[in-house]
Amino acid sequence: MKIEDPTISSHPKVRWRRVIVYYLLVYIVSYALVGGFLAFGGSFRDPSWIFFAQVSSLTPALMAIGLTRWLWRDPVAISLGLRMRRDRWLLVAWVVPWGLSLLALALGLSVPGVHWDGTLQPAVDAKFLSAGQLDSLRHIATAISIPPILLLVPMGLLASVTMSFLAGCGEEIGWRGFVHGELRPLGFWRNAFVTGVLWLGWHLPLLALGYGHPQHPFIGAGLMSVYILIASVGYAYLRERAASSIVSGLFHGTTEATMLLAVAPLAGGSDITLGMSSLSWIAAQLVVVCGLLASDVLFSNAPIVLRRKTESFRVE
Repeated sequence: MKIEDPTISSHPKVRWRRVIVYYLLVYIVSYALVGGFLAFGGSFRDPSWIFFAQVSSLTPALMAIGLTRWLWRDPVAISLGLRMRRDRWLLVAWVVPWGLSLLALALGLSVPGVHWDGTLQPAVDAKFLSAGQLDSLRHIATAISIPPILLLVPMGLLASVTMSFLAGCGEEIGWRGFVHGELRPLGFWRNAFVTGVLWLGWHLPLLALGYGHPQHPFIGAGLMSVYILIASVGYAYLRERAASSIVSGLFHGTTEATMLLAVAPLAGGSDITLGMSSLSWIAAQLVVVCGLLASDVLFSNAPIVLRRKTESFRVE
């Protein structure tokens, strides 16, 4: 039986004016926040940038909710896909990112010059943890007689349903909720690509400042661009198949929550070969996204990826 997805709006054409207004406002507000962060002494070379990034990631969602509710006066939940699925797609969004991080870890270990460092010092060197945070982690691990890396699992589990989940939904409700919904008449592939380009454009000024790749900002910007466009396809697939931007937000947030597993125990290499949007991470991300798309073609009764036009489908 065909089930109409209640989160799919019925407008037959792309409402470009809405997309442009939304994009400009998100851009202005986001980079006003970045300017304030840098003006008050913030730096992407300090672990404090992680907390700032999580808080500022709420901007796309807040702007989408505000504009939808008060400017365009559309139903917020339906327009933005605010639907919490309690089925296998919620599980997929929570479990698959762990496989992604472990695969990135394995690929990182295969890079020449990279070796295992159980002290987790590379997390401090890469500015993902402060020295004080790592010391606290080591003290806890010593007190309960386990290797420090095992503590990254409960840390990732907790973050994936708290701060990282909120940050992931902050981006996904905006990009895969509002923008994806407005671009739905383009069909799956063009929608995923255009949304990805807009999402990439939102990141570009940060990339120019060395965000994510302080050692190699220019090469890193190119790698981050590839990573964002690949990730956009995966997030768009989950948004469509689960009919929920919350599910894609959980996937996004859990991916970031588990990233330390692929970074903290690896010494050597550089930000080109290790870490999020590095070569090893992009390779792992590509495997995961291709796996999701292949499963859609092989096991779905109505494959999303083969449709030229996005329409109602079976919620499986």
